[in-house]
Amino acid sequence: MTNSYVAELRDVTMQFEDKLVLDDLSLKIQPQDRLVILGQSGSGKSTILRLILGILSPNSGSVFFKQFEITRLPRRKLQRVRRHIGMVYQYSALLSSLTVRDNVALPLEETTDKTREEVDRIVDEKLELVGMKDTRNLMPSELSGGMRKRVSLARALVLEPELILFDEPVAGLDPVMSSVIDELIITLSEKSKVTSIIVTHEMDSAFRIATRMAMLYQGKIIEEGKPEKLKQSKNPVVSQFLSGSTEGPILEEISDASTA
Repeated sequence: MTNSYVAELRDVTMQFEDKLVLDDLSLKIQPQDRLVILGQSGSGKSTILRLILGILSPNSGSVFFKQFEITRLPRRKLQRVRRHIGMVYQYSALLSSLTVRDNVALPLEETTDKTREEVDRIVDEKLELVGMKDTRNLMPSELSGGMRKRVSLARALVLEPELILFDEPVAGLDPVMSSVIDELIITLSEKSKVTSIIVTHEMDSAFRIATRMAMLYQGKIIEEGKPEKLKQSKNPVVSQFLSGSTEGPILEEISDASTA
């Protein structure tokens, strides 16, 4: 079966003990999308990223990366497919005992048989791409939060992925550094023709980056489309979430639960 989407979740249900996180959810990611997934904390946004990576398996439904059904791949094949997917973690996930160079080189050294010279050339190229070439011999502890985030992005790029997953890429950064990271995501996706899925709470960042958005609520995608479409949404949950208002169904649902 061929699949024209870069990634797809098809009728996916995901439950952790008695908490239903994703409820028969379907989502398609088009080539070169910068899809921003919005939703409350704990609504399952990061779960979607982990399902695409094959770290989690759904209770039911299918997860695809291109023509590969992630949910059915044997482990070795899954590891090969994962090389085409980059991941930028919320807190950068750099190894504190390794230099910037060695952190960025890690995926190449673990999954390819490139020579040290080839690895160094790729590492330098990716660090330059994110404006961090001068940091190659520094340790993560010597970097600011924004610098760590950029190194993490360079590491996600070294295997020339077709899809990059971003989990809260600007969490904990000041507004200026957030804008720098946003611009970097946009530039890299356009330059490298890579597809991105971004999970974020930051509304400014979301609207700056997104070519498409999907709002996740109570385990389902309740609105999906271009950023303008979400801004004009008549769905009270979407408009409340985007405005940050304390009036609306989101808080009513919380108070109902607490009085139940």
